[in-house]
Amino acid sequence: MFKGILLSISASCLFGLVYYFPVLLKPLDLMSIFCWRLLMSFPAIVILITAEKRWDAMGNLLKRIKKQPLFILAILFSAAMLSVQMLIFIWAPLNGKALSTSLGYFILPLAMVIAGRFVYKEKFSIYQKIAITLAIIGVIYEIFMNGAFSWETIVVAVGYPIYLIFRREMRLDGIEGTFSDFFCMAIGCAIYMCCRYTPTEISTQFFYHPLAIPMLGMITALAFAAYFTSAKCLPLGLFGLLGYIEPVLLVLVSLLLLHEKLLAEHILTYVMIWGAVCLLILEGVVHVIRSIRRRKYIAEITSKID
Repeated sequence: MFKGILLSISASCLFGLVYYFPVLLKPLDLMSIFCWRLLMSFPAIVILITAEKRWDAMGNLLKRIKKQPLFILAILFSAAMLSVQMLIFIWAPLNGKALSTSLGYFILPLAMVIAGRFVYKEKFSIYQKIAITLAIIGVIYEIFMNGAFSWETIVVAVGYPIYLIFRREMRLDGIEGTFSDFFCMAIGCAIYMCCRYTPTEISTQFFYHPLAIPMLGMITALAFAAYFTSAKCLPLGLFGLLGYIEPVLLVLVSLLLLHEKLLAEHILTYVMIWGAVCLLILEGVVHVIRSIRRRKYIAEITSKID
């Protein structure tokens, strides 16, 4: 379990580092950074699948496409939705919106709870009801003070649940879905770079950042590798709890490295939403503790019977 915890924390730290990386790649523009990130990380995703010996899942995906040719549209739509999220992840640090974007990642678990209620008819626990109430208060206050919620916060908080639900409904939520998303995005990025720039310009971009560009792809791939591996090593509840480390790190990157400021009129919104997230964490901790105690109890009963 210690290995899984260490890998999960490492993945969050690496994703936090990626959040700062666009600043290091200036003067490259948004699309160039996005394309280099995908082109550098996709080969590593291939290596990861090879190491995990999961090419059988890719074969099943191809068979499914042959039987249902229109399924390719679902694959393209999934890749397009993930592209939007990855573009925002790069755009935010470059445009002074890292802090408001990180707020979207804090709201995301709450949005997933609400989506589960309305899409899959899951019931709210008492913790979730209080958390949702706090989040709603924060959202209403933000709209009252500023006239609207920032669009980047909304896109992250609402877009990711739609993306994840779509993948689940299309049965693309496994490693094959990750491969197809990155494959489609990498192909699109290669076409964009070839149409937008000459070979000389592309090589100039690369050699202007000969270390940073490969490192961006390597860090992205290592983050995903650590994330996937930790998911297999940890109980689902504990794995979900550790996922809250990432948005905390994104806020720290925004405040300490990108030097963004938390304005006074936003403080109540953050307090309400962070309080809601803390309640979800508390619920998760209680669930994990109960699960561990239950397993110990079953193990003791089994040993007595033997």
